Parts: sequence; structure tokens; C-alpha cells
Amino acid sequence: MILDNVLFKNHDNAMPKNNNDLNLESILSQTKINSILYSDPFLKAGFISKLMQDTKTDVLYLDFDLLYSGYLASGILTTPKNLTLFQPTYESWNETLTKVLDTLSLRKSIVIVDSLNGLYNIMNKRKEIGKHVISYLMLLASVAKNTGSHVVVASMVRFKKEEGWVLLPTGNRIIETDKVKKMLLEQNESGIVVDFLNKKDKIVIQASSIPL
Repeated sequence: MILDNVLFKNHDNAMPKNNNDLNLESILSQTKINSILYSDPFLKAGFISKLMQDTKTDVLYLDFDLLYSGYLASGILTTPKNLTLFQPTYESWNETLTKVLDTLSLRKSIVIVDSLNGLYNIMNKRKEIGKHVISYLMLLASVAKNTGSHVVVASMVRFKKEEGWVLLPTGNRIIETDKVKKMLLEQNESGIVVDFLNKKDKIVIQASSIPL
């Protein structure tokens, strides 16, 4: 696994420092699933590392693609004290989900599902995978609502004119519902651009504020 393809803090073209005050927890919805869309996994890693830096809320991290775990294991990122990290497999999934739901029902937390592609992958032994995956996400969102928590789901995607946003490489469609807040991650010379898609709003996470 290559961990140094993106080092945002070394970019020379960051925007003015007064934009570094952006706290990513403040843009998350408590009433909707926060869907983080990306085509480059290192943009997702940059976004999540900034979110982890910004929040003091307990984080329940379901790491399916192990990229974030790799940053922690290598020492590139320091393990936050508020982090509970899970690395689910098909065999451990039911137990892991139960632990997350139990914790989520007791206190405000941020649940990060990283990534939806990985969740689909570990469910490949089951029939009607899509229905299972959607039911898991809706269950997390329902329990999270009771404690004022956030659910963040990262998905590696591309846009197809005929189908909309689909997962890479499987082609499964992402959830399209008014209960999802979509945020597309792109990169420019200043850092990571967060495009809210259904609005005209965009924000920039400056390179100098990202801990990678």
C-alpha cells in the first residue's frame, strides 16, 4: 500500500490562512447520512484525517479498505484518543455491527463507514447484497438520530449519465434518497474542494490544514 501519494501539507499554493478555521464536523448533517463521494482514495483520506483532527466527539470507525489503518500503523497519523477502530470481515460483521449500535445508542458519536465499496465486498457471499447494505445504513442512521450522532459513509464512485453515481469497480448504484447529504471531493491547487452537488455551495479544505 502506497501511503505517501498525497501530502497536502506540502502544497505551496494554499489559500489565505483565515480559511483554515473550517471545522468539518460543522458541515455534517445529524438528520441525514453524510455521503462522501470520491474518485481518488487519497482525497478521502485527507478529508477524514481533517475530520478526525477537528472533532472531540467519539468516533466509531469501520475501516473496510484499511487505508486509514495503514496511516495509523505507519505513524503518519497519530491515533486519536476518541477513536474506536474496527476492521470488519464477513465473519466478524454481525458482532461488530452490534457493538457499534450498542455504543451509538448510548452516546453521541460519529460513525464512519469507510468504505461503502468495502462493505459491498465483504457481503459478496450473500444474495441481494444491495438490500442488506441499505438496511445496515438505515439502521445506523435510525439509531444515530436518537443520540444526535452523525453517520458518514465514504464511497469511491464515478458518474454515469444513464445511471448517476455508481460505485467503483462494481457498478452498484449509491443510495439515492432525500435522507442522504452528498458531498463530492475534488482537488485543486488550494486543497480539497467539497461540492455539495444539490446546492451551489462549495467549500475548500485548505492543503495546509490537512494533517497528511
